[in-house]
Amino acid sequence: MNSVSIVIPTYNSSSTIEDCLESLVKQTQSPEEIIIVDGHSKDSTIDIAKKFECKILYEEGGSRAAACNVGVPEAKGDYIVFIDADAIAKEDWLENLIVAFDEDHGREVVCTTGPNIEYPNETDFGKAVSAVYNTFIGGNWTEHIKSIFNKENRYVQSAAGCNAAYKRVYLEEVMPFNENLITAEDTEINYKLIQKGYSIYFEPNAIVYHQRPQTHKAYRNKAKKYARGKIQFFRAHNAGLDFGHVLPPLYFITGIFFILALLANYWVGLGIAGYFGFYLLTILLTSLIQSIRYKKWKFLYLLPIMFFEGHICWSLGIIQEIFLPKVQKGNK
Repeated sequence: MNSVSIVIPTYNSSSTIEDCLESLVKQTQSPEEIIIVDGHSKDSTIDIAKKFECKILYEEGGSRAAACNVGVPEAKGDYIVFIDADAIAKEDWLENLIVAFDEDHGREVVCTTGPNIEYPNETDFGKAVSAVYNTFIGGNWTEHIKSIFNKENRYVQSAAGCNAAYKRVYLEEVMPFNENLITAEDTEINYKLIQKGYSIYFEPNAIVYHQRPQTHKAYRNKAKKYARGKIQFFRAHNAGLDFGHVLPPLYFITGIFFILALLANYWVGLGIAGYFGFYLLTILLTSLIQSIRYKKWKFLYLLPIMFFEGHICWSLGIIQEIFLPKVQKGNK
């Protein structure tokens, strides 16, 4: 049987790392090793990790990409599996990821991935974040979920960094992870694999529960950060942006023009108002649908606020990265 190494980047992860490691030692398929790559945490992350049989390494770059670049060369496994420190793996997660490689795909599958969904006991705010993410106007950042409803096509363009397994020999072909990117270092690795003609397979039963932002501030910061990462990736590869990514800035800019046009010319402003009104209606209808789906009536007023702030921060991130490019400087 081929061996498996799990790599976990950590930095000040004391509030979540124990639950993550507990879920890994209970897997139906045991990994050969679990590797913690820490960015010199200032909390008790390492003390907690030492309670488990983990190999503990350190990275100096202060980023997830740097942690991956340290962990992979030190790993012994034929398969390299990544999970985040704030994620919990379902008991059969690893088994399902690895077994998926052995299916008759008729193509060279070098990476498998699966859903990352909110914790079973997630807070209402965390569930609201998921409700936003799992919509078209929310960016549909968990686009792999689509594959659950399309059994004929589970081959996807990327794999979430918190839930991905790679055949080591192919991963090493496209390494190192890009430490200059704010985010999207995993997207770039997957893009390079796809460009080589390899395939990424989505296995809907390989589930991890991934913590969502717990405050409005954390939610806004994540939107801004990921928007900048998207633009960095697009600038490097002229790929990675779809309509769902550019829609928020279009609405944001339209809103500004609406206000300016209304001040300058009533009729021009009225015309733009119709377009902007469609945006508002879309948000309200989407919020209603998600409130019903999640059976949370408080979402009726919470989700519109979150759509607005998410779109504004995503737009600001894109605009800032276009005019004021930023290089990843790490966690510290």
